[in-house]
Amino acid sequence: EKLQPSTPPERPHSLPTMSGPLPVSDDHRDRATPRADLHLPMPEDNPYGSRSGGSSQPRSKRASAEYARYEAPRSPAPGDLHVGVTAGSGEGVAKTGELVLEWENDGLPGPLEWTHKFMGGLRNDIRRRLFRYYKSDWVDGFANGNLAITAPCSLFLFFACYAPALAFGTLFDVATEGNQGIFEMVLSTAICGVIYALFSGQPMTIMGATGPELAYTMVFYGTCKSMGLEFLPARWWQGMWTALFTILCAITDSSCLMMYVSRFTEEIFSAIVSILEVAAALTAIINIFLSTKSIGAQLLSVILCSMTYMAAVKFRDLRGSDWLNKAWRKHFSNYGITIIIVLGTVIANLVLEPFGITDLDFLRVPSGIRPTLNLSDGSPRPWVVNPMGIEQPFPFWGIALTIPFAMGLTILGYLDQNLTEVIVNKKDRLFKKPPGYHLDLFVCGAGMYPLLSILGLPFTHAATVRSLAHVIALTTYETVPAEDGKTMITRVTGAVEQRVTHLVVHILMFVSLALGPVLSLVPQFLIIGIFLFLGVSSITGNSMFDRMWLFLIWDKERWPDEPFTTELPEKTTHKFTGVQLACFALIIVLRYVGAGGAMPFLIAALVPVRRYIVPRLFTPEELEVLDG
Repeated sequence: EKLQPSTPPERPHSLPTMSGPLPVSDDHRDRATPRADLHLPMPEDNPYGSRSGGSSQPRSKRASAEYARYEAPRSPAPGDLHVGVTAGSGEGVAKTGELVLEWENDGLPGPLEWTHKFMGGLRNDIRRRLFRYYKSDWVDGFANGNLAITAPCSLFLFFACYAPALAFGTLFDVATEGNQGIFEMVLSTAICGVIYALFSGQPMTIMGATGPELAYTMVFYGTCKSMGLEFLPARWWQGMWTALFTILCAITDSSCLMMYVSRFTEEIFSAIVSILEVAAALTAIINIFLSTKSIGAQLLSVILCSMTYMAAVKFRDLRGSDWLNKAWRKHFSNYGITIIIVLGTVIANLVLEPFGITDLDFLRVPSGIRPTLNLSDGSPRPWVVNPMGIEQPFPFWGIALTIPFAMGLTILGYLDQNLTEVIVNKKDRLFKKPPGYHLDLFVCGAGMYPLLSILGLPFTHAATVRSLAHVIALTTYETVPAEDGKTMITRVTGAVEQRVTHLVVHILMFVSLALGPVLSLVPQFLIIGIFLFLGVSSITGNSMFDRMWLFLIWDKERWPDEPFTTELPEKTTHKFTGVQLACFALIIVLRYVGAGGAMPFLIAALVPVRRYIVPRLFTPEELEVLDG
């Protein structure tokens, strides 16, 4: 029996993480078994070529390369996954049907289909995901030898989540002048992670701080400061309004709007996230030179930041090099960020005294388990934020002022959450269990946001890079001979879908809260360097940036072999990229000219722009290539 996925998978790309592109574990390749519940008949007119020596030829080298990485298992076995082959027509590519999972035949509307009922999508998510799969979500973390995957994944993912928490916490500390710092960021990440692991509809998604959230918090803090409002009580009201609006989104099936979101919006949103992170790191570097610190402290700060960034890049690229052996390359690549932090901290503390540097910035972490902010009398602020004011009365007009900012924060959370989940739940992951878009949004609004507001903690949303890190670390593969019988290809066979790793990672985050005295020895600009690495690395794989560089490559022979370069005129590709860049530039410019409060609304406006304006500029065939 010949096996083939129903539609050509999306073009794979490297997925950068805090420690570089996540590797395919050798353990996964060695022990991974084919998905026993996959039946995929392949017609004889397979556009990618027959694996049994048939005469059909690959459609293109690019298509063959994509298929070599993401292809289906070749040996079927009985199970609860079935395939319906639907006849279709298409130019150049034969449509062979779609995978039909057991839950897709349960008689309920699809995850992103309107139910036209009150709480219809939420109730379906609870029935479909929690009632049917909740027990297996825990058992599958240990059953069938999966512990060999989930145990190292938990340890690796802890560092992959902890480093961004430190980086974002450092920037939150600077942006809010100590109202929220590293301790609050780590605590927020831990709390949200545990809640999400226990109750979410898609536990493969990882919660954490994001660039847009940081930028919006900076705008909100600046507004509060200029109007004489205490930030934490204002944040309490903003958070509670956001929780209410998010719950309303969850119970009205608003996640179904994601069916109108295409790559046009995804790429611009991802670009905004990347640029905001890079800009935050570069701003910190510029500010160190504008400060009154000694020349020695300024130079050492920049040296530590630069060396951290370059070392992170080297550790990321180590896996594909010829250095050492395969096992050591894997270990150094996985734990490179941790090695950098330890070595950088030791080196920095050793050179301070010989060079007479006394004003180097270190991480501001409380010596004990207590909030970062100190009140005017020197005592730490109370754990529970008083919404009517901590040291001064909070006016009633301030409550009304937080409503539009809460609407913007709701939009940011909605986009972060749903765009990340759409990426996580792509068909080529070969997930067996269903997603839960409405349930996940409800968990954020009813569980996480109110608690974060009461405790005065930073908000967390679905973090794309960390979520993909989690998915890839749990993906199983098998290596099989290629058609020529001489080379081997690696293909995805599924993933270990469970809640155990998510819970363990964030329990470890709770444990790390006791490391305050140790973290206070870490130079601040070590973490800024990691943040810069995170932002720059996340640019990789964004097609908008790939097409943007074509403006500077005038020799067409050096253009990459991509559909937008081989199937379309040059002017069409440039025009589409120009439209995206114009939208992107407008949002970024408004963020930095004092209109940052409008940023979430402008991001949301990208959807109607794509739906109603862009089709007037391009033909359907052109959009299929550029935005299909």
